Amino acid sequence: MAEGHERTMTIHELAERAGVPPRRIRYYVARGLLPPPEGRGPTARYGPEHLRRLQLIRELRERRLGLDDIRERLQQHRGDAERECTLWYQWEIVPGVLLWTRADLPERDRGQVAVLVDVGRRLFRQNEGS
Repeated sequence: MAEGHERTMTIHELAERAGVPPRRIRYYVARGLLPPPEGRGPTARYGPEHLRRLQLIRELRERRLGLDDIRERLQQHRGDAERECTLWYQWEIVPGVLLWTRADLPERDRGQVAVLVDVGRRLFRQNEGS
């Protein structure tokens, strides 16, 4: 079957083909290592790009790389189609405290998140002196 014409898969089909448990796939999506599937719940569908990405993650894990290092390498390794989209926005409130939002969050909501992050930073600064 040609690469561009591969069918989509359920999470269980993807897990079987990639050799990883469905729970780990969900974890990788939540951590921003995998793009979210099309659809939600039982109708969620994964494509060949998810399988390729899981195979790459597995190779990098076998080299004993941590998830943060893997995320950096995946960002460098993105294909042309992926270069156009950012999967997650990461907001650092203070070192060690991060807020993640999906990249498809509307612009007006991202502005509200920026205000939330600013308030969080101020709260942490106020509590430093206590």
